[in-house]
Amino acid sequence: MRIGLTGGIGCGKSSVLPAFERSGFAVIQADLLAHELLNSEATRTFVFSRFGGGVFAQNDAIDRAALAEKIFADPQARADLEAFLHPRIRRRWADDFPRSRGDVVVEVPLLFEKAWECDFDLCVCVAASENVRLARLENQRGLSREKALARIAAQMPLSEKIRRADAVFFNDGSREFLAKQVCEFLKNRRISAECAA
Repeated sequence: MRIGLTGGIGCGKSSVLPAFERSGFAVIQADLLAHELLNSEATRTFVFSRFGGGVFAQNDAIDRAALAEKIFADPQARADLEAFLHPRIRRRWADDFPRSRGDVVVEVPLLFEKAWECDFDLCVCVAASENVRLARLENQRGLSREKALARIAAQMPLSEKIRRADAVFFNDGSREFLAKQVCEFLKNRRISAECAA
C-alpha cells in the first residue's frame, strides 16, 4: 500500500508519521529529500544562476531562510525553483518504493498542486483550523502573522485538499487523538488489524 500524505502548511503533517511507523509503514518525507537536494552541487549551481549569491551562507551552503524569502515574495521565482526540484524529489521517492518492500507513506506537501495522486493508492489530508495553523507557524517556525498568512495563501486552499483526499485527519487536538484517527483509518481499510495509538 502506498499512501500520499498531504495537508496545508501548519497542519502538522509530520505529526501523523509516527502512528504510521508504529503500524509498520516505511516513511518518506519529501521535505527531507528537498533539503538533501539543496546540498547538491547541481542545485547550488541552479540556485546561484537563478537567485544570485544573496541566498548563500558564508560556508557556501544555501541559506534556506533567505531562499524562502525570495520565493514566497515572487511567484515566478517559486515556480522556477519547484520546476527544478520537484521532478528530482519525485524521482527519489519513486526510487525508494522498491526498497520499502511493503507499506509506505510519503509526506508530500504539494501532492495535489502537482497532480501526483497517481503515484499512490490512497491520498490522505491532514487538516487544522486556521487559528491553530497560524499559531504553529508563528510559535514553532518563528514567522510573523503576515508571512504565515502569505505562505498559507501560496498553497491550494485546505478545503480543496480535503475535498480531493480519500481520508482526512483533524489535527487541532492531542497527538493521541491524531494517532487514534490513523488507527481507525488503517483498520477500516483492513491495512492493519492492530495498531498502537
